[in-house]
Parts: sequence; C-alpha cells; structure tokens
Amino acid sequence: MADRGKIPSSLRAGAVLLLVLAALALGAPLLATDLPWIARDADGLSFPAFSAMLTATSGTLPDGAESPILAAPIPHGPNRVDLRSTLVPPMSGHWLGTDDLGRDLAARVVHGARVSLGVGFLSAAFALLVGVPLGAWAGYRRGWADFVVSRAVETVLSFPTLLLVLAILAVASGWLARLSDVTRLALVLGLTGWMPIARYLRAEFLKLRESDMVSAARAVGGSDLRIAWRHILPSAMAPVLVTAAFAVGAAIGMEAALSFLGLGVRPPHATWGVLLADSREQIDRAWWLALFPGVALFGAVLACNLVGEGLRDLLDPRSGRR
Repeated sequence: MADRGKIPSSLRAGAVLLLVLAALALGAPLLATDLPWIARDADGLSFPAFSAMLTATSGTLPDGAESPILAAPIPHGPNRVDLRSTLVPPMSGHWLGTDDLGRDLAARVVHGARVSLGVGFLSAAFALLVGVPLGAWAGYRRGWADFVVSRAVETVLSFPTLLLVLAILAVASGWLARLSDVTRLALVLGLTGWMPIARYLRAEFLKLRESDMVSAARAVGGSDLRIAWRHILPSAMAPVLVTAAFAVGAAIGMEAALSFLGLGVRPPHATWGVLLADSREQIDRAWWLALFPGVALFGAVLACNLVGEGLRDLLDPRSGRR
C-alpha cells in the first residue's frame, strides 16, 4: 500500500525532467541565439540577447559592435541559414549538427521545446476549461443535464482523435485560421480532449453529492453553487489532475504528428514535429536530424506520463507502489 504523503519516485523523476525541459523552453531566446549576451559598442557595454528577449524581437548586433565578450551557450539562431555548413555532424561548433540549410540543430531543438510544451500545456488548460464545468454540472444536477453531457462525450469519443482534429483543421472558420499556430492547435486539441476530464469529474460528483459532507452543507443553507465549488470540487480534483497530466503528454505527441504531416506549426518555426518531417529526406546520411528531436519528444511525453502516474499514486490511497 502506498504511503500517504510520500512523494512517489515517478513523480519526482517526471517533475525534474519536465522542469528541465520547461527551463530550456523558457530560456531558449537566451540559450540559443546568435546575439551575444554581452558586447562592446561605441557607447560601451551592451546586452543584445537580453534586449531582444525583452522587446520580443529577433534583434541584431548594434552598429559598430566589436567582437562579442560573452556569447550564448548555443551561439546560433534557430533559423539562421549557413550554406557553408550544411549537414555537419555533431561537433564542438554545432553540438547536435546542422541540417541541409546549415541551421544549427541544437538551437532548433531548444526553440522547438517552446512550441511543443506551449501547445501541450495550453491545450490541457482549454480541456480543463471545458471539461470541468460540464463534468461538474452533469454529476451534480443529474437528470437531463447528465444525459446531454454523457451523450456529447460518447459522440465525440466515437471518432478517432486524429481524424477529428484533422477534420476541424480542414474546415476551420476564418477566425480560427487567423489565430497563431500555437493557439490554433492548442484550442483544437483542447476542444477534442475534454471528454476524459468531464467523465472522471462527473463520476466523482455523483459519488460525493450524497456524502455526509454535502448533507451537512445543505443543512446549514449552502447554495448548490457554493456546495459544488467549495465542498465537492476540491475533493473531486484528484483524477482530474492525473488526467490533465496525461493530456499534456498526449497533446505534445499530437502536435508533433500534425506538424510532421504539415498541418501543425508551419515552417520556418522550429518544432519537434517539423524537425522530424525535415529529416525524412536526409535520414540516410544525416542520422542526427531524426535522433535528437525524437529523443526530445520522447523525453517530454515520458515526463508527462511519469508525473501523471506519480500523481495517481500520491492522490489515490488505493493505489500501490511496486
């Protein structure tokens, strides 16, 4: 039987791996850029990489700048083309090698983490925004509300997820097509991934609405909204958190699949799916183009699944740890 309060090893390992990937994603504009951290120009010291990150621009080295004083750990921009360094294998100048346009693969993998993790977490947030209210409403109100939500869940689940996502993207309306690639993908994945959250929350509300805790809250005059929000929802969130962790990993994998098929984030933006798609034509002579993005994608999905399993062991007293 799992010890209550003891953090499972899978949760610790997944959280550490996910935090490392998140740190790489958040720090990508500083970690992988051809702008130096510190440079000297006519006015003295300047900080081009930090200035470019704060102003959200690509930035260029100021006119009259001398040799950089301190360069970034990966001193290459993700989209900088260098036709003199095409298909260079991993080496000191290019840690993970270059692609057929001379772009540094390490820089593209690091910047790709921003998009892939962004889509994963944002889609999970959209799924929670839809699934939590619907599941709570169906489980607490029962009757016709439960019937409507349950039939909606069954209808959406009757379609393969990838097929449903492709259909929505193919017939996307004007306002959806005008969104950024990350927001558009996250919204579509969230709207097609809310069903497990709603189902688990509905089951928890059905179980808890007849508990002594809720009966006592009704006896002192608590309203339905207050009872659902203050008493039932906090006790019913354990399976939702576990499902959301798995949903992040599933969304990261789905984004990679869509980008690989050319329906996700569009080039030249670097994502792990785009990098894997670009590696197809060079796989026989540039193995690194598929290996390193694949390892990054595997690590991100593994981290999310480990966090989900760890949360399940931590929050479910009936689960055992082998």
